[in-house]
Amino acid sequence: MSMPTAAASSTTTATTGSTTTTTTTGMTASAPVLDTGVLKIDVPRLPADIRKQFYRDLQSLTHYVDRDLRQRITSVHANAKLISAQSKHIRGQTFALVKETRKWEETAGKASAILKEAGDVQNWAEILEVELSALEETLRIVDGRENDEPVT
Repeated sequence: MSMPTAAASSTTTATTGSTTTTTTTGMTASAPVLDTGVLKIDVPRLPADIRKQFYRDLQSLTHYVDRDLRQRITSVHANAKLISAQSKHIRGQTFALVKETRKWEETAGKASAILKEAGDVQNWAEILEVELSALEETLRIVDGRENDEPVT
């Protein structure tokens, strides 16, 4: 809590009987003034013991507020360090996952090519079998053999 300084003047009015006396004292030096919004306190004009108690209370209040804020700030910094460490760890794991994914994609591509070749071989074998069956049937017809006789 800051205490603004301002040039202050005070006016004292005293009434005795039918006579009114007004005394104005001007302060040319800047003096700390505590402005609470409702009440302005001219701190240097307070008695010494009240002024000392005022400063102790003010220090106690700021210490109380400051202590709570320091605990929160410490917690925020500690959490920021943890988040940073976790972020670094996750980034490393992400890069490892990307590398592993690329390996699996390569393996899947190779497996797909092998399966395609196997399918091509199977297709070729089936075509060859049909053609050989047709050739065998043609030879059987040419030789005039029965269906049960083997081709030699």
